[in-house]
Amino acid sequence: MRKKRNRLLTQFLASYLLVLLFPVSIILVYYYPHSTEVVKQQDTDWNTHITEQLMTSMDTLMRYVYRLPSELVQNREIKMYDNSDYGRVLIANEMRKYNATDGLIDNTLLYIESSGYLFAKTGSAYKEEDFDKPGIGYYYETWPRREMFETLRHLKAPMVRPVEDVIIPGSNRVRMLTFAFPLPVGGYDPPGAVLIMVREDTVIRMIQSLSEKYTGRFFIFDEQGRQLLASEKTDNAASDGVRRLMPELKEGSEGAGIYRVNGKSYIVSHTLSGTNGWHYVSMLPVTDTLHGIRTIQRNTVLLIGLMLLLEWLVIYISIRKNYHPIKRLVDLAVHIFEPADRKPLGEIETIRYALGELASANHTLDAKVKQTIPIIRENLLFELVSGRASDWKTFCLEAEAYGIAFPHPAMAVAVLSIEAGGGAEGSDAGGQAFAGAANLLRQIEKRPKEGLQCYFFKSIYNQEMIFIGSFAPDFAIKAYLDDVRKELEAETGGRVFIGAGIPGKLESVEAVHVSYLQAVRASEQLRFRRERQVLFFGEMEAPKAGTVSYFAELLQSLELSILKNDAASVQSIVERLVAGMGSEGAPPHVVRSVYLNTVSVILNGLHRFSHDDANLLRLTDAAFRHRYTFEQMAGIVRESCGKLCDMIQSTLPSSRKVSRDEIVCFIERKGMEPDFSLQLIADYFQMSPSNFSHYFKKTFGQNFKEYIDLQRIQQSVRLLRETNQTLDEISRKTGFSNTSSFIRSFKKIVGTTPGQYRETHKAV
Repeated sequence: MRKKRNRLLTQFLASYLLVLLFPVSIILVYYYPHSTEVVKQQDTDWNTHITEQLMTSMDTLMRYVYRLPSELVQNREIKMYDNSDYGRVLIANEMRKYNATDGLIDNTLLYIESSGYLFAKTGSAYKEEDFDKPGIGYYYETWPRREMFETLRHLKAPMVRPVEDVIIPGSNRVRMLTFAFPLPVGGYDPPGAVLIMVREDTVIRMIQSLSEKYTGRFFIFDEQGRQLLASEKTDNAASDGVRRLMPELKEGSEGAGIYRVNGKSYIVSHTLSGTNGWHYVSMLPVTDTLHGIRTIQRNTVLLIGLMLLLEWLVIYISIRKNYHPIKRLVDLAVHIFEPADRKPLGEIETIRYALGELASANHTLDAKVKQTIPIIRENLLFELVSGRASDWKTFCLEAEAYGIAFPHPAMAVAVLSIEAGGGAEGSDAGGQAFAGAANLLRQIEKRPKEGLQCYFFKSIYNQEMIFIGSFAPDFAIKAYLDDVRKELEAETGGRVFIGAGIPGKLESVEAVHVSYLQAVRASEQLRFRRERQVLFFGEMEAPKAGTVSYFAELLQSLELSILKNDAASVQSIVERLVAGMGSEGAPPHVVRSVYLNTVSVILNGLHRFSHDDANLLRLTDAAFRHRYTFEQMAGIVRESCGKLCDMIQSTLPSSRKVSRDEIVCFIERKGMEPDFSLQLIADYFQMSPSNFSHYFKKTFGQNFKEYIDLQRIQQSVRLLRETNQTLDEISRKTGFSNTSSFIRSFKKIVGTTPGQYRETHKAV
């Protein structure tokens, strides 16, 4: 009897273990390879996204690099064939205006072949032989000076040199990406060329800012397959491996895949820029992507093993203690499913009741799954307007399953900005009002409207909904949108602005995306100007030209004032920037760009004084949020400017009292030296340049520069009368930087040139 019982026990244990192992084995066989492939696909998509984002950022930054040569050619003050000293002075001054126009460019060198000079955007001028001396000019270790200038003289088309070591003025070694353009581009026998230098670390910082968690490498190749730049220092084997892979990537066009490079597997993404033909390649080791899933898989195996062991023990103990497992199962079902106030059921009734409860739970789960259909529909529509849908036919087939259709021949896309009354954006009241507006729009969507089929869905921005619809040619779409606006305003108690765009080409994903961008532009125009509440992109007026250079000069002046710790100038320039942003002719996208650049300059200044201040971090986070109104942007700029001016004032040394005689004595001793300046005398008396300039004008009754120029001209008059020295010698002795500057100042004060004055004096 005991042997029979043990044999029965063994059979039960074996059967239960087989029942448990069968589904577990199926799960493991499916889960392990499938989870690995899912992780690979997700990382491949992410790698492709990062690569495309890098290409977009680089195209945006390089746009100004390719536009700068034409700006130099169109500058009428830069005369390529004027080799006089005065002409060189004019060119140096004009180049200085480009000093703060772009944060990517380290330096710009304008080469004029006839004069043999190169003019930097800092205002410096270099001769050709300066490039043969490390520490004076820009010394290329792998580009000899003779070869460089021979290339510049015969340059017919733009060229790019890969990143290489360059010794810049000051004997610092910097890795540079160099662009060379003939002037004019495409011209016959160009009179000059322009060298544009971009620091490697500037590009690498931009690459690293794309994603802090990305561990792969980026490579940039030109059209001929030369490596221009890499995101980190790589060995020659890695670079050669990627270079050998380039033909295969070009054949496969853009996209991503898994390739073996030097015996290791990498997720390689490739994107081709349509702007300059550069190839952007990113490499992510497959081992990095699978590290996390491998750990999870190992832990899963251990957990399943422990579960099987525990199950084996539980089954063993249960069979040893009880030969009626069905009875135990019924008891468990009664405990889980049967209500406490229900009369006891039999075993069959209890199992039937338990199965009924399971069916009910299944129906509840189906209902929850159906509730996700609106979310999927909104995602499909947003992919359409954002231009991420593959093509029109594929989208229509996929959207048909979720009840999306565009049966009419005309289409429109609109952006609805909802400003709830009585509550700021992001507050509880504003959030509730927006939720009510979203519900109302879904009700409006369900109302049948002859000649219109439309859909409303949420945007990625707060307080914003998107409309997309198809309508008959005779349907008044603008009147319909205006009626929707009125109904929303009545519901929310606030204001609603609707910007709309019409696709130029029907049944095209790209056309729908362009119309969405038009709607965003029109919506921004309404939010800034508030001159009307429904605006189509075609009704917008063309923006006025000439504002960008004005703002660029102001931003350059703001940076210089911050470097000089001139709080008064900083405050004045910021007010001029805010006034320019609020002018009627400034388009919203220009206003937003000026705002971002102004805030960046001010925050950089604040960072000099307090780089680890928590308040500064909070201000930085708030300053770069999207969808600010003009009033909010002006408030942020003024608040951050006030903090900066307070910090500047607190760090400046207290100015001491200076007598008039002390200033006159110092000017008589140093005023005729070429390096004498406002900064030098202000430093001597321990004052800031702005404070000393204000004190000087108050004490002497005239501007500091005018006073110094008058003293120098008086000294030059004495030398012209009493000596036969040349104009060049007199200009040096009286502190002028060059003869041209001396002649201009003399004529402005005396009324004649120095030569004419000397002739008149001799005649007398």
